[in-house]
Amino acid sequence: MNNLIEGLNNKIKSIKRITFGYLNFDNFKKHILIQ
Repeated sequence: MNNLIEGLNNKIKSIKRITFGYLNFDNFKKHILIQ
C-alpha cells in the first residue's frame, strides 16, 4: 500500500514540474487525471 501511495506522490510531483506554468488549478487537476 505504501508503494502505491509513494508512486502516486512521485507522479504528482513530476506532473507539478511539467505543469509549473499552469496558474489555473483546474488545468493542473485535469493533467493529473489524464496521467
